[in-house]
Amino acid sequence: MTERLTSRDILRFYLPLMATSQMMTLSGPVINIAVGRAPDPTLDFAAYWIGFSIILFLEAPCLSMQQVTAALIAGHASFRKLMICALTIGTSATIGALAIALTPLRDFVFLDIIATTPRVAERAAVVLAILAPIPILIALRGVGNGIGIRMKRTILVARATLFRILSLSTAIGIVVVLKTGSGAIAGAFALLTGLTIEMIVIWIGVYPFVRDRFPLLKNRRDITYREIIRVSYPLAISAYVWTSTRPVINAILGRLPDPELAQAGFGLIAPVVLMTCSPLWALHNVSLILPESGSDMRKIIRFSFIITLVYIGIILVLINPPVRHLLLRNAFALSPRMEALVAPAMLLILIEPILLSVRSVCQGLIMRARATEIFGIASGIKLLMIIGAGLFVVNRHPGVNGAVLGTALFVCADFVDAVLFLWKSRVLALRGVLFPSLHEEPQEEGAA
Repeated sequence: MTERLTSRDILRFYLPLMATSQMMTLSGPVINIAVGRAPDPTLDFAAYWIGFSIILFLEAPCLSMQQVTAALIAGHASFRKLMICALTIGTSATIGALAIALTPLRDFVFLDIIATTPRVAERAAVVLAILAPIPILIALRGVGNGIGIRMKRTILVARATLFRILSLSTAIGIVVVLKTGSGAIAGAFALLTGLTIEMIVIWIGVYPFVRDRFPLLKNRRDITYREIIRVSYPLAISAYVWTSTRPVINAILGRLPDPELAQAGFGLIAPVVLMTCSPLWALHNVSLILPESGSDMRKIIRFSFIITLVYIGIILVLINPPVRHLLLRNAFALSPRMEALVAPAMLLILIEPILLSVRSVCQGLIMRARATEIFGIASGIKLLMIIGAGLFVVNRHPGVNGAVLGTALFVCADFVDAVLFLWKSRVLALRGVLFPSLHEEPQEEGAA
């Protein structure tokens, strides 16, 4: 009899990934604790998150290495090819970041495209230069995480991320105690340190699998560079568009009468959105790795529904006025003016768990079928939507709350993904590409 997937199996696989996602996105709010206590928090909020948004965009292909590795790793030969790809794209992104930060491209990107103020541009360029090595770290971490996920040792991924957040929090704690210097620059150094430690720890964890040539893998077929490119390029395009949403939104907010305040407000709220909903990202690994039948998939859908309700409940607590005030005023040390800007935007976070749950589960199913072309199509649609809607609102209502506008555009992008991914996964299921039937039960081996 084929082994049945149980709720305990799903939970054991998911919990370390959930913790990983939660700790990864916790970095942003932790850094904001230091930035909010800087001598000029509006300057540092805007500068740090604009610089971060540029490095995030440049490293977009590196972000897909975890998914690509988990889907394609098939032995030692495929491992070498994946590592070569990771180092190539990581190094290219690092060179691009240094070119923007240290050459005349700086003014073109920060003043002409992002349209921020000169003082924010100057500090954002420093932040970008400090963060420049991060794409290489992200690419190598992605291969290591992908191996851990494929080996079903997700605890290794969670452990590495725990070391990252502990080291980052320690660095931020020192900054808060000393109360000196730029919060943006301190935050950049802290993030670089945390990611370096995380990458080292994950490779210490997965090295035994690499050394023993992946003994737990059933599929020993090698892969080609063409196959890596075919699977990864739609993911890379999707990642480029997802990471471009922050620079694009910042560029739209830069057209408002007070760009520094609008960009600072969005820079503060975006990490909060990600932190409160990020555990739902891990559901794509659940639907990618675990289900072997329609019965398994039904259990995963029920599990995802419960997790979604849990996070909606958590967000309801966070947006409750007393708790929200405690978070914004005491944790982030916001001024009354900044708190008034950000507080309404937090209400929009309530929609995100539903969108991300649907998006993540369907993304894993699409990855199973390697029908990743839909990712590129969705990316183009949502980018055009953000630009068109954002510029329309800015031109018609220049007094709009920048934090609310930025958050609304962010949420709308996830809505586009959720709708299109749900449609595509349904088409694949009806064609029998995912499972013979979503209603069949596992059969005995050799059964007709």
